[in-house]
Amino acid sequence: MSPKYDASFYIRVLDQYVATGECSDTDDEPLYAYLLSIMNDPMIKIQVLTDEVCARIFYDMMSLFIHLNLEKEKYNLQKSQSEQNGMKQTLEWSIARRKDGWQALLQQVSDKYETMGFGSSFYKSQFGNEEEKYGDDELWERMVEDWEEAFKRNLQEQKKKEIDQRKESLENRLHANLKNIPEYLRRHEVEKDEFFQAWGLMSGMWNTVDFERIRKVVRMQKEYPEIIKIANLMGRTADDEGRERLHVGQGDVYRLEHSSKNDIQGVTVGNDLNALLPTEMVHCADDDLESLFIYKYVTRKLQTFRYKSEIMQPARSLETKPAVHKGPMIVCLDTSGSMVGIPEKIACSLLVKLLEIADRQHRPCFLIAFSVSICPIDVRKERTRLLDFFSTTSCGDTDATRMLKATFDLLQSKKEYMNADVLWITDFKIPLPSPKLTDRILEYRKADTHFYGLQLGIAENEWIPFFDRVYRVDYPVARCY
Repeated sequence: MSPKYDASFYIRVLDQYVATGECSDTDDEPLYAYLLSIMNDPMIKIQVLTDEVCARIFYDMMSLFIHLNLEKEKYNLQKSQSEQNGMKQTLEWSIARRKDGWQALLQQVSDKYETMGFGSSFYKSQFGNEEEKYGDDELWERMVEDWEEAFKRNLQEQKKKEIDQRKESLENRLHANLKNIPEYLRRHEVEKDEFFQAWGLMSGMWNTVDFERIRKVVRMQKEYPEIIKIANLMGRTADDEGRERLHVGQGDVYRLEHSSKNDIQGVTVGNDLNALLPTEMVHCADDDLESLFIYKYVTRKLQTFRYKSEIMQPARSLETKPAVHKGPMIVCLDTSGSMVGIPEKIACSLLVKLLEIADRQHRPCFLIAFSVSICPIDVRKERTRLLDFFSTTSCGDTDATRMLKATFDLLQSKKEYMNADVLWITDFKIPLPSPKLTDRILEYRKADTHFYGLQLGIAENEWIPFFDRVYRVDYPVARCY
């Protein structure tokens, strides 16, 4: 895999496209080339830039498609590891081994990569002449380099074929979702936040039955506002001074200054969909004039407002400030028998909200479901397991020992986990473990790991001194202390 075209590269590309509509025209890398062909589709660009719901649908579906293809590419590389090792070993062959083995080696490589441009006839003529040039180290290394180039071209061709096999299904679902989902939300008066949370669990596979089932869980947030309060704690911002900020890359934020006066300078032409004149908006909404609108968009001839801020505050003048990296979220969810009923539903509703925050902030999020045993789930990567989890019923007793050890293992696994937010969702009917474990919670808190709790019920709670803050939901009244 090319270091340039990794997962973070595609995240940056999608973020920029959804925010501005900007993207390159074309590229040679198969996956990126296909993504660009989708992003440069005028109809898709208009939907993404004018409708927040369409933007989220596009972003999530393309993110999943990219992830699946990157994982497949990684698998193909691992599967061919023995051949890559063989190239390195071939460079170390002795002269005697080259003499005995060059013919078989060239035949083997030629059989596999003749169509990929490997020039076996040239090397046969060189190694088979009277001068026995297989002993020439420079020529031998050149032969291995040509082998490696053919190997890489073959991987790229394989990648392109796999994309071609999947793209028709993706495009059919994408166009159907961009058309049907906004209409469904309007018809059933679904709020955007409800959609974003429920959609986040569906892995780009829309169906109304699953959506309405998850939506019922999400709507509990209105009945129990503590869910949103604690979710916002877990979604702490990176450099929180109460000012609006736009994050650019890892470790930097931009501060934007906004004019309080009339910002309109005049009228110009272009394709900025956020500055359209009302007359152009009418063309966009009219079925008969839609093709004209698209033509004017592609040719940058739409009439748009011109703003002073565009002239006086160019992007290069924006102030840059360092920001603290947001750490992962670790959610420890009590699945013992005492959580059956309303506590279980509140817990699931909070978990859905946290997943939406993790997706929006690109933060890792781990669920550690615990009773007597534990069940860790990477909720951003294992949506199917998470949906299955929502279908199970709480049962058994509660033991925090294994859950705490699993939490500590995660906190120690990577340096950035020291800046994590840890949340317990439980009734706190949990016996205190040994001081050795509770003391470790205090040690991690000193290292900027935050521990929060949502207590479901009114049981006595011995754990409060070990947490930054504990919210409590009583039935039917909710309060916080």
